[in-house]
Amino acid sequence: PNQSHEHIKENLKHKKVLVFCNNCDNPPCVRVCPTKATFKRKDGIVMMDMHRCIGCRFCMAGCPYGSRSFNWKDPRPYIDREKENREYPTREKGVVEKCDFCAERIDKKLLPKCVEVSGGALVFGDIGDPNSEVSKILNSQYTIRRKPALGTGPSVYYII
Repeated sequence: PNQSHEHIKENLKHKKVLVFCNNCDNPPCVRVCPTKATFKRKDGIVMMDMHRCIGCRFCMAGCPYGSRSFNWKDPRPYIDREKENREYPTREKGVVEKCDFCAERIDKKLLPKCVEVSGGALVFGDIGDPNSEVSKILNSQYTIRRKPALGTGPSVYYII
């Protein structure tokens, strides 16, 4: 993942790949946040408190994965009120957002929404539990992590 591959098949060259916040073991975004709006939960999920965020974007600069986005406009007019998750904080203009694996669902012992609707293409679980589905997959498949040489300890694996 840290190297280009000039012999890659043509049909794979421009294939889009879904990338997430890597919920790093050693997240640089947490270290650089001056208000502690970015923090790491005990279970390893890196979270954002959008009400504490001052929009300085230091976390965006600190993230080597480009996994954060800044709300230049108020996103609320674009949220489908019928499908809105009222348990999730209301997004606002001038704050940074990131994937948190639907932490409010995890707290209820539910899967992240992307995993639920992926039809088995995405797997989520405790990699510290050797009996979990995700651990079994990681032990049986060839996987990569994005930019592991940076020392951030990314927790998202891609099956190749």
